[in-house]
Amino acid sequence: MRIRITKGQGGNRLICTRRNGSFTQSAIGPMLPYHDLAHYAVERELNMTEGFFGQIAAGRTMEELNDTDFIRTLPPQAWDAEVLARTLQGLANGAVAQSEFKTIAETELQRVPKGLTNEAGTRMLATYTQLLNAWEQVAEGAALELQWPG
Repeated sequence: MRIRITKGQGGNRLICTRRNGSFTQSAIGPMLPYHDLAHYAVERELNMTEGFFGQIAAGRTMEELNDTDFIRTLPPQAWDAEVLARTLQGLANGAVAQSEFKTIAETELQRVPKGLTNEAGTRMLATYTQLLNAWEQVAEGAALELQWPG
């Protein structure tokens, strides 16, 4: 799947094009690319197939994934991805210490997601930092493109 985040004045657009050519898209606010990039780093590192991008690759629309009633029907890994993406953002902005990353996630989820270690947290942070740097280099009207395995 191709993930394309286009930078616009006052807002951005996320378009995910699946291998079969179908796509879903949404206008996203100026800060949402950061959260979406955190999802990408977390879900790729932990091979999550049922997180945000896995759900889109499987045919879900962004409208569905913004509906709180629908979200409640998703597999537990979708919530894991959400919690870990937020925790990764906290790690990146200094609100979460590296040594606390796994513990904070465990506390909120009341279990340890498969593959979550402090080392995985370090790799996620490195990937996320690279993605943030790449996004900052994108000119208005241009896009950051990523590939998703599904």
